[in-house]
Amino acid sequence: MSVSWFPVCRVLVGVVACVTLAACSSPPARFHRLAADDEVAVAAPVSALLVDVLPVRVPPSVAGRRLVVQRSSGQVDVLEMDRWASPLADEIRAALSSGLALRTSAVDLHGLPYGGKRPVYRVAVDVQRFDAWPGSHVLIDAVWTIRTAEDRPMLTCRSVVREVVPAGMDGVVQGQRRALNALASQMAAPLLAYAAAPSEAARPMAGCVDSSASMLAK
Repeated sequence: MSVSWFPVCRVLVGVVACVTLAACSSPPARFHRLAADDEVAVAAPVSALLVDVLPVRVPPSVAGRRLVVQRSSGQVDVLEMDRWASPLADEIRAALSSGLALRTSAVDLHGLPYGGKRPVYRVAVDVQRFDAWPGSHVLIDAVWTIRTAEDRPMLTCRSVVREVVPAGMDGVVQGQRRALNALASQMAAPLLAYAAAPSEAARPMAGCVDSSASMLAK
């Protein structure tokens, strides 16, 4: 009696294909956010400061949604399985917006129509470095400005924030959250001083430049 091997071969091929697909499948990507989850929203008073936190500029090397970490002084790793929930520039903008709101009770009107007479303080941030060294530190180097539509001097400052981090991407992201939290804290007092100063005054703005210079020297 002859035996047909075709059904058996088909079963074996199917089993091998399933095993191969299971072995080659990648773990699901992990998505991270930079806005702190533990910040408690506080109702803004009627006379709250009005701000417009503009889209943040970031270096092209770290833009996008995949996390980038330093391997050496001249080499980086672009991580496929660790990504931002939204493009990095959007994550930073959201974190700074919520951080400023928490510290100044400001209301961010970005993207919203506004026809009122109260001044809106536009906050622009240019992140020049967004470095991450797993097991060592993260560093944010940013130049930021505050201005209004009024004819008055623009406040320009620079902040460099460094946070020690453990190995592992969760530790890196937590360090980056702390660094952005510190950056928002450094921006809050100059923003309030700028809003409180008469439109012709420039002395409060000089204080921000001086504090940035002394901070960078440390």
